[in-house]
Amino acid sequence: MYRSDTIVACATPPGRGAIAVVRLSGPQATAILQALFRPTHARRITPWTLMHGTAVDPQDGSAIDEVLAVRMPGPKSYTGEDVCEIQAHGSPVVVEAILDAALRAGARAAERGEFTRRAVINGRIDLLQAEAIADLIDARVHAGAQLAWSQLQGALSDQLAALRHLVKRVLVEIEANIDFSDDELPCENLPARIETLDTAAAGVAVLLEGFVTARRYREGFRTVLVGRPNVGKSSLVNALLGRGRMIVSDEPGTTRDSVEETVDLGGTAFVLTDTAGVRATESTAEREAVARTREIAANADILLVILDGSQPLTDEDRELCLCRPDAADATRLFVVNKSDLPSRLTEHDEQCVAGLSAEGEAAVRLSAKSGEGCAELVVAMKQAARAAVDGRAPAGLSRARHRSALTRVAAGLVRARRTAAADGEPELCALELRDVLRELAAISTPMDNDEILEAIFGEFCIGK
Repeated sequence: MYRSDTIVACATPPGRGAIAVVRLSGPQATAILQALFRPTHARRITPWTLMHGTAVDPQDGSAIDEVLAVRMPGPKSYTGEDVCEIQAHGSPVVVEAILDAALRAGARAAERGEFTRRAVINGRIDLLQAEAIADLIDARVHAGAQLAWSQLQGALSDQLAALRHLVKRVLVEIEANIDFSDDELPCENLPARIETLDTAAAGVAVLLEGFVTARRYREGFRTVLVGRPNVGKSSLVNALLGRGRMIVSDEPGTTRDSVEETVDLGGTAFVLTDTAGVRATESTAEREAVARTREIAANADILLVILDGSQPLTDEDRELCLCRPDAADATRLFVVNKSDLPSRLTEHDEQCVAGLSAEGEAAVRLSAKSGEGCAELVVAMKQAARAAVDGRAPAGLSRARHRSALTRVAAGLVRARRTAAADGEPELCALELRDVLRELAAISTPMDNDEILEAIFGEFCIGK
């Protein structure tokens, strides 16, 4: 990271639009703005004031565009450095001219996420908040945006800080007793020490449990559709999406691989996965696709078992009715499709469907072709989503990196507690707690790990 230069980038999406924002950050940001911007009604650029004027070429003074500009001095800016922004008309030609002028005036083109990375380096935000910014920009539904906003405001950072405080308190006490004689310190309170470690472990467990909830809010509930070929899985996905994304054909085996689409249904995101039809086949490709379908179904949050109501149930249908996701809080819903056609379910089939519904697993009858009954399925899916998060720990950790680190923290706390309870070799307990503190700190401030930083900020757009 170049700490001493000034960077520039367009902070709005590429293409044509009403406005485009060109952002500068660094020690020469103000000087470059003064070279590029001529205020209309003032002789100098006033900080924190949006000013009208003209963007000009610094070499010959020729006008580029009528613009608005603002100067935000550090350290209270987004990056902690001097930041300047120019709001121009959203023409790619105009943006390119302003960027070129800024580069010739001494700026450097920013890398992906470099503005936010500088905010982290300068202490304006921690790494958790930086990730929250990326999540907020990428949020697909309101629930995911709310989760990202909470993390951006420091909710998760505060929880981790509280855990670090508990662990540090125990570590300080242990190291004090190691360094000083018994005459110089009061007697050790072993039960209180163990109780503090238990409190920290419980806090870690709550955060880990909330990972699943956070993942569902951030990415969507994994909703997998399984069924025999031609029962209408792709047609149902299209009906839920409201557009013809999936290929629909009368030929069996059209879908050879899983296809994912995300849909917002009343503020909740569902990742709809259309899978290969399950049937006995001699085709190697189809057998592999069916095996993949079973694997995907096992990881579903909501499993939709699609049955064809215009045909009697087959042995394959009955086998699919036994398929369940692995997660204890996952939901299985049965969909009897093609209600627009005469029903050919036998009396035994009807009893089977009724029995499934009686067991608490909803059976919805609909027509993916006409859309009749799809609203009832959406209601059932939203109820399943609510049931999956009700009673769980609140959403917290949202990324696999966080979970991996906290899993190691949990294991370290178990080892430290075991050593403390044995009341022997306090040096080993202190060593475990120091490792725990390093892992906790690395979640929000892994500034010595370039690989992690590059992976995180590589997700950002240029200009953010």
